[in-house]
Amino acid sequence: MPSQIRSVRQEQRKLAADLRAQQKSWVEISAVFCERYGVNVRAALRMARDWSQRDAADRWNAKWPADPKTFKNFSYWELWPGATGHAPSLSVLGRLAELYECSVADLVSDCEDFRSADPVFRDGHMDLSQPDEFGGLLSKADATDVHELARLAAVRVTGNSKGLRGREALLKLSAAFALASSSPALAERDGEEGQTVEAADGDLSGIWHSRYSYTSTGREGVFSGEHYLVMRHQGDRFFGESVPADNGSKLWLDLVLNGSVATGFWSERTSLVGYYRGSVYHGAIQVAIDLMGKTMRGRWVGFDREFSVGSDIWELNWVQRPVSKSELRKYHFKA
Repeated sequence: MPSQIRSVRQEQRKLAADLRAQQKSWVEISAVFCERYGVNVRAALRMARDWSQRDAADRWNAKWPADPKTFKNFSYWELWPGATGHAPSLSVLGRLAELYECSVADLVSDCEDFRSADPVFRDGHMDLSQPDEFGGLLSKADATDVHELARLAAVRVTGNSKGLRGREALLKLSAAFALASSSPALAERDGEEGQTVEAADGDLSGIWHSRYSYTSTGREGVFSGEHYLVMRHQGDRFFGESVPADNGSKLWLDLVLNGSVATGFWSERTSLVGYYRGSVYHGAIQVAIDLMGKTMRGRWVGFDREFSVGSDIWELNWVQRPVSKSELRKYHFKA
């Protein structure tokens, strides 16, 4: 009988050991620690090695005895950018990166990112915000057979020499276009109508339980995935993400409400310690909403690791209204 894990630190030690056995880097392991234990990346990189702040200071002092540090220094660096923390200098970040075997960028990867303000970074080679360029793209799509579009996309991605992760990019595009196609504005333009769903107060925000089914060809069976999600209802949008799950997976939903139907996309990063080992999947989803706004049931569609299209049942059930952070923790690791 396996020994029972008696403390959080023992759990962390076992988790890190399991991930290292799967050839995961310290940075990849720290990402799991950030999500599961709610710490920042500087603390997670230390915790992934099963070091206390005092352990880390001892290792620092052994490498750089002329520049001694105490556990308080590590505490201040990990509290930053909070008001009680101290910002590490570039030289400190360089030594921390050497200590944790990561890059300086990894140590500040959870800080603010303003690259989206750069139009070149944001839009890449095609500025889809410009009516002429995006209109031209839509015109070509309207005049081209779907199989030909698929062939052209595959050729362009395969021939790309800039490190584009082809399948991931195409899945993201498919999800984005599925969401766009569900826009209420398009429905109005095309003359579609739907019955309005009425929740008790018109607001569907709250904690929802999600359960979907899927077929695994590798394991030759039908399985299910479950999460508790914190969902927000703003206008026609219904979106949110899962709370920490027992297996470490993470799920995001972004839906557009149109009468009694919700359509949009989903994205999931699977458990790093499970069968799919941290794979990221994207797809589209459409569900029908009951008139009380308590249940949503429909289907998902997406691609598997072999790029084959899959589809199955997806059901969402309302659990309760939004709660405080302390109450929300009751749902952590429940699914």
